[in-house]
Amino acid sequence: MFDKQLTQKRTKCVIYCRVSSIKQTMDGAGLSSQERSCRDYAEQCEMLVEDVFTDVISGASSNRPGMNLLLDFLNRVDAREYMVIVDDVSRFARDVGAHTELRNKIMTAGAAIDSPKTKFGVDAESRFLEMLWALLASRDREKNAELSKTRTIARLKNGYWTFSAPVGYQYTKAPGGGKLLIPKEPEASIIREALEGFASGRFQSQAEVKRFLDNISEFPRPRGAKEIKFDRVTGLLTRLVYAGYLEKSEWGIPLTKAQHEPLIAYENYLINQDRLNGKKVAPARKNIDREFVLRGFLTCSECGYSLTSCWSKSGTGKRYPYFLCHHRGCSQRGKSIARDKLETEFEHVLKGLTPTAQTFELAGLMFRDAWDRYRFNTKEESARHKTRLRQIETEVSSLIDRAARTQHDETARAYEARIAALHSESAVLEEKLANRSIPEGNFDKMFELSMEFLASPWKIWEKGSYELKRTVLRLAFAAPLIVSRETGLRTAETTLPFKALRFLSASESHMVPLKGLEPPTLSLRILPSICWT
Repeated sequence: MFDKQLTQKRTKCVIYCRVSSIKQTMDGAGLSSQERSCRDYAEQCEMLVEDVFTDVISGASSNRPGMNLLLDFLNRVDAREYMVIVDDVSRFARDVGAHTELRNKIMTAGAAIDSPKTKFGVDAESRFLEMLWALLASRDREKNAELSKTRTIARLKNGYWTFSAPVGYQYTKAPGGGKLLIPKEPEASIIREALEGFASGRFQSQAEVKRFLDNISEFPRPRGAKEIKFDRVTGLLTRLVYAGYLEKSEWGIPLTKAQHEPLIAYENYLINQDRLNGKKVAPARKNIDREFVLRGFLTCSECGYSLTSCWSKSGTGKRYPYFLCHHRGCSQRGKSIARDKLETEFEHVLKGLTPTAQTFELAGLMFRDAWDRYRFNTKEESARHKTRLRQIETEVSSLIDRAARTQHDETARAYEARIAALHSESAVLEEKLANRSIPEGNFDKMFELSMEFLASPWKIWEKGSYELKRTVLRLAFAAPLIVSRETGLRTAETTLPFKALRFLSASESHMVPLKGLEPPTLSLRILPSICWT
């Protein structure tokens, strides 16, 4: 507002413009429109505009990059000749404390403040009106924040993510209005593989998840960064949004099924949280693993601790790979075993898992029989889950009524904790019902790769990549291999399918030949019960 007494000694000016978000830069009261209004006012007051300072930041903050540059400018010149022009008091600040602090800094530097819409004077009445406008701007900001939070809570309760899209997702228009998360490829598939791999044990630690992501160039990372940081790996593993659920207890939002498509099952998310809480993260190591494929699967026969891999250099400079035990107190500490020797012994062990043709044929019949039993059990399991869901619904309703009637805070908190646990159980059961429909696929088509692996894990190992070999280790062996310096590899503990094949192989001479049995599956009923689920 034009004031001759205020501007008569000010021949120069600078303009300050501010918006709260990038989106507002394009609105009617954006930076360009604010600058235009201030320039017109400066021309009216016959002041020369020397510079323009802008900020995209909340009006509640007094620490602003653009404002800091403006104050630095005033400290370098004779500020008594300058006027700071702002379009409106709300563009200057939207908090009484921030308004007062910034005003005092500008006035202390020697400059004055003016606006085409608000009078910034030094007399009592002008100061009163100025502070009144500042209070109204502060009230509007707080009211807008309350309305925004209310809308956000309502959207979250309806299952819609309302914050920045997580890595692996992007926003699209929702059918009923607003925005909806949808998977963004290839990031979504990469994250899904990482999360499911950690849950299944394919990746034994966060370090292995990190290496997996580091080796994929399509996975986004900070500009110039070659590796993924550990805190980002932890963030991926702990984000509930990837499991298709939302929760924000501080806003009163319980575990809620989200509208967007999940990347992993909620049950796998819970498995990952248990693994994270029960085991410390191993530090990342260089890719020495690729030269020692058995690293992490070999333990010392004396102390039971994992063997360490290393390279040793001879006097001629030639390098030799070894495994050795580093555990203190172990009688074998520091005594090495050649890597090539152990890998040769391991290959013999793996070849020994290959069953005979007759054993494999009988195993195929067993698997088909187990597949039929699995289909039957799935029907019964679905019925149990539905019954349990109805029980949970009744129990939750009862607990809510009790919590509302109780007068004791401790009892109310106990009810709330129990309700939260029931909601989590309900989410797991609902997910199981959705994902475990009764299988209808053909056995041969669905299990072709699995049967190929059981027929000869050695062939897959021989021709496979490093990652595939590590997968073979986890699928074929139920526990790490025990190594003795004197006797080499001890008898390995295989997984259930190979135990069954070994049992069948040992029993072949005592069993009735397969030919002539009608139907073939009848012979299976005389075999010991082996659970395949």
